[in-house]
Formats: sequence, structure tokens, C-alpha cells
Amino acid sequence: MRDDPAPRPLAPTLDRRAPRSRNGAMGALVIDCHVHLAGMGGGGSGCRIAPRLARRLPVRYLLWRHGISPGGRVDLPDDRFVARLAATVAAAQRVDRVVALAFDALYDEGGHRRDGETLFYVPNDYLLTVCDRHPELLPGVSIHPYRTDALAELARCVARGAVAVKWLPSVQGMDPANRRCIPFYERLAELRLPLICHTGREHVFPPRFLPLEDPRRLLLPLEVGVTVIAAHAGSLGALTGREGFGDRVALSAAWPNLYADLAGMAIPGRGRHLALLARCRHLHPRLVHGSDYPVEAMVLPFAAELGRKRLAALRQIRNPLDRDLCLKEGLGFPRALFERAYHLLARVDGPGGAALRHG
Repeated sequence: MRDDPAPRPLAPTLDRRAPRSRNGAMGALVIDCHVHLAGMGGGGSGCRIAPRLARRLPVRYLLWRHGISPGGRVDLPDDRFVARLAATVAAAQRVDRVVALAFDALYDEGGHRRDGETLFYVPNDYLLTVCDRHPELLPGVSIHPYRTDALAELARCVARGAVAVKWLPSVQGMDPANRRCIPFYERLAELRLPLICHTGREHVFPPRFLPLEDPRRLLLPLEVGVTVIAAHAGSLGALTGREGFGDRVALSAAWPNLYADLAGMAIPGRGRHLALLARCRHLHPRLVHGSDYPVEAMVLPFAAELGRKRLAALRQIRNPLDRDLCLKEGLGFPRALFERAYHLLARVDGPGGAALRHG
């Protein structure tokens, strides 16, 4: 396993000397690369959550817990959740920025948008507007590659400061191995815009396209030269089995452009994979920090690894972003992991890029 490749030349718009991390160092910021926006459409956001998804118990809990739809209400402005997220980032002691994620609609093979079959939707326009107002949030846009305007939408979002593209294939319906995606991949590679792509089993959403969860379907964008961040590190199944990476694909030295984030892994079901990754030090140079907020880290499942004193200290941390990071730090993940997103995210001009540059 090699360390990270030599740093790429930085775009002239980025002054890396400007930011000061909350951890006290000049230069690299600690960036959580995996934070979700969500909403019911209140206030004209354009967000949607399909009723059949909103009825699922884990989704109902998140909607209540974060004030998005308490008691099933759909009339509250979605900016309430944004304000809570921005305040959480501002109050964090260990995290400097987060990548907030949009979520595109489902499209079919013909490039037709299927609103009636779309479970969850956060439009890019809403995300970009939110990030304009809150510089601590960096825009991770979502663009379905089957869209007839996919390349035009990518150009538009990059001009507005997009730092990454996010996909959830088993819900949105794109196949990363489909060669029709090659023009989109070529442009991502040219822009050095990372693709954050869900891998492994999906638990919050009912997956419709199960074969698309297989991380091996990411070989095509890797071959084209895209920087791929495999969300959730392929769990369940991380490092072993059909869905996992192991020595076959995941974090392999054969693919220096392949990374994996640790988002949503500090929960029952994925926790054992997080603990396993902590012990696999040869994989650490390919791991990126992400939380999956509003999904919050649970510390009790890691009592054996942490010990009583460290567990008690973690339970006292109220900020969910700090708690997630400190848990992973307590499991043995190195400091460089938490700064890696800063070096991977696109350096583009615009509101999002300016936020990344100037801290």
C-alpha cells in the first residue's frame, strides 16, 4: 500500500496558506466530506421526501430528531434544518468545514426523470443557495449521468463552486459501470472533481437496484481517471465478500485514485467494519473523514475498543460532528485521515471554493 500520491498542482485560485484549522495548524482544514441536506419542501426549497420513505422508522426518527418534520408536519421551512446544521458546524471544535450533499432524482435509461418513483430529492439549486449563505458548508452536488443535460448541469454547478459529485446508485438508478457515463467521467477527471459514490448495503432507503451496490462497478470511473470516494467503505461487507473491497478492489495500490469515507459507520450493523478498518493500518492512507450527519455516531457499540474512561469522555461530547471525529480518533485513525478531504476536493472558483480557500 502506497501513501497518497504526490500532491497535484493547486489551482491559482487557492491560497493554502490562508486557512487556519481549528486544530491549530496552518494549511489543511479538517473537512467532513459527507453531510446531508434534507427537507419536505417547506419555504420553496424544492426538496421532497416520498411518503413511503417518510413512513420508514429510521427516517421518521431523523425527521423528528432534527426538526425537519416533527409529528409528520410538511409545512415547516426547510431552512430550519439548514440553520441547525450551520450552527452545529460553527460550534464544532474539531471540524472546520463540511461538504453538504444534494440528491438528484431517479432517471431511466432514456434520460427521463421519474418523479413518481423518486424517494428523496434535494435540488442542486437549493444546495448552492444554502452554501452561498453559509460558507462553512461546501457544495457536493448530485447529477444523474443519464440526464440529457448532465454535462451542462455539471458545468453550471462547477461555476457555482461545487467541490464534489454525490451518487447513490441503488436508489437513484445510475450504473457506474455503464459506458454511457464515460463522457461524464472524463469531465470529472478533467475538473479533478471527486465522485462520492455510495457502496455496500443501504439501510435508510429501500434499495431498488441492488446489484448497483457492488463496489466493483466503480472500476470504470477509476479507469477513466476519476477520483472516487467510496462512501461507507463498502459496508456492510467491507474488506470481505462480494460487496467488500478487500484486496480485490477497495483501497488497492493498483488504484491510487480510489478512496473510501467512513460516513455512517459508527452505528449498529456497520460498527464492526469501522473497528476492523481501524486495525487495518495499511488502508488508512486511502480513508477520508465523513460523518453521514444527520445520522449520528453511537459510542456504546465500541466500548470494548475504547475502554471505560475514553467511552465516558466521548459520551460527554454534545456536538455530533466532534463526537464522530473523536470516536474515530479514539479507535486509532490517524490525523492525516481527517485532513485528507482538504487535499482531494476540487479547487474551483466561486462561493464554495472561496469558503474553502479563505477559512
